[in-house]
Amino acid sequence: MNVLLVSQYFLPESGATQNRLAAFAHGLVERGHRVTVVCEQPNHPAGIFHPGYGKRPIATERAHAMTIHRLWVATSPRKTTARRLAFYGSFALGAAATVLSRRTHDVCFASSPPLPGVLAVADASRMRRTPLVVDVRDIWPAAAQALGELSNRRVISALERAERRLYRQARRVTATTRPFCRHIDCVAGTPKSVHLPNGALDDLVAWPDTDPPPRDEFVVGYAGNLGIAQGLQIALDAAQRLRGRAVRFALVGDGAVSAELRAGVAQRGLSDVVSVGPAIPVADVGSFLRDCDALLVPLRDHPLLEDFIPSKLYDAMAVGRPVLVAARGEAAALTTECGAGIVVDPEDGAGLAAAVERLVGDRRLAQQLGRAGRRSAADLTRSKQVDVLERVLCEAASRP
Repeated sequence: MNVLLVSQYFLPESGATQNRLAAFAHGLVERGHRVTVVCEQPNHPAGIFHPGYGKRPIATERAHAMTIHRLWVATSPRKTTARRLAFYGSFALGAAATVLSRRTHDVCFASSPPLPGVLAVADASRMRRTPLVVDVRDIWPAAAQALGELSNRRVISALERAERRLYRQARRVTATTRPFCRHIDCVAGTPKSVHLPNGALDDLVAWPDTDPPPRDEFVVGYAGNLGIAQGLQIALDAAQRLRGRAVRFALVGDGAVSAELRAGVAQRGLSDVVSVGPAIPVADVGSFLRDCDALLVPLRDHPLLEDFIPSKLYDAMAVGRPVLVAARGEAAALTTECGAGIVVDPEDGAGLAAAVERLVGDRRLAQQLGRAGRRSAADLTRSKQVDVLERVLCEAASRP
């Protein structure tokens, strides 16, 4: 099968989206399929092209049965509304043109958000009569509206109509959580969804069991996007309450609130108990996670985010560390179901501080939670999700 995979974000950029789509692409190649990826030239999250990119309209790379077409985009470090529109719009135009100019594929797998590129590719796929499968990682535009990225009612209404048209065109729509699946089926007016969670990285699950390194302090780690949706001020609030205890918070990543977090650490005088470091290479994330005593998975206190399960939750479970989940809804339910950690309310610094104190005082409990999460992660690996995706794509490609 010849698969066209379209995702604005892709490796070597860091992030959950990039890891998810790269795992799917490589997994399909390993199963004997040919994969063509259409993505942007790497610039995320700083808005600056990585060395060697940004000088040509298309940079094409080939390796074995995978071809990657990296497109120039109108990126910028300044994230104004106009610049965001240019950023998303330039990729949408480039992706549609690339799809129309290339040879026919058996099926197109397009991942959202951002939505503009997927809508453009959907139109191009219809013109080429290529079956379309849409991958939904966030419900958009609802997520953008909730995070304050969209407020114009006319624009939102137009995007909601486009979302409905997209789901109806798609032969199948994969989604990361079950609430997303219910939303998609409701909007489409017919059962279209397939539950395709992020899952844990197989490499992390395959690592041997290890205990955190011996030391005098208890380290709570976070690796991922330092964005609006994560509600990471909870770490600073908890750290302030735990002053005097041998506890340290280690946050690594990049994103919209990274400067704000660093400023907050300095203003509160927390530099001795909270560190905010830059994003680390994907290859080093597993080592960072295993070096921590517990791992933080927070979300902002917003009803829409109750439908999300951050991909970092699966990876935290995979390395066998207790998870501190500051969220409601799906993420909290998965943690409780697997017995993988302690759940507190989102943005509740006092609750998080109490949960950390509980683990510090009961290392046996911390070990039990970590082991329970690791057992569950073995049943939720990325490779098992690729098996599901392969079946979905084959079915979509074979339908008349």
